[in-house]
Amino acid sequence: MEKLIGLDICPKNKTLDAYQIFKFHDGVVEDVAWHLRHEYLFGSVGDDHHLLICDMRTPAPTKPVQSVVANQGEVNCLAFNPFNEWVVATGSTNKTVKLFDLRKIDTSLHTFDCHKEEVFQVGWSPKNETILASCCLGRRLMVWDLSRIDQEQTPEDAEDGPPELLFIHGGHTSKISDFSWNPCEDWVLASVAEDNILQIWQMAENIYHDEDDLPSDEPAKAS
Repeated sequence: MEKLIGLDICPKNKTLDAYQIFKFHDGVVEDVAWHLRHEYLFGSVGDDHHLLICDMRTPAPTKPVQSVVANQGEVNCLAFNPFNEWVVATGSTNKTVKLFDLRKIDTSLHTFDCHKEEVFQVGWSPKNETILASCCLGRRLMVWDLSRIDQEQTPEDAEDGPPELLFIHGGHTSKISDFSWNPCEDWVLASVAEDNILQIWQMAENIYHDEDDLPSDEPAKAS
């Protein structure tokens, strides 16, 4: 039984004791994240395929407040949407990213299925509620737009992926270790890989805006 441990930092003591211990997972705990709206809630995922939602206010926690088998594969990562308090995303070893609604967690809202290798990281844009990024072992970072789910596509567009797949960054030559959205500059990300390279990049404006909406006297930004 794997553990999640809460720590209470006290300046008077040189030792650090656990404030609370959560023994809920039946395998390795791969990731943990605090809810961005509710200070006592956090989520965790692990090799037992589960997504768990826990509440720090529980005096003697014996079970999570919510639990779901998030995937048939091991779940590597999770991220809470910074705008919508009910939405959380997970990434798994079976190459998919899934969305869940905390109000009805038993069934996933949507599955993003375009990665060729297992997903190691997911992260929401701090500027756009519907924009989510994910990276995988296959050296690709994908940017998704939830607002485009189920949009009609031409056969040619469908060959490039589902309508919600907004962009693929393929500039890395090794596994992407992590990425981060710039909290101040829109559409700017930094990504790092196991070949010791850090890249800072920005999507071109004509990718996330229709060309008809772009100002005619101002060219789109280069990626």
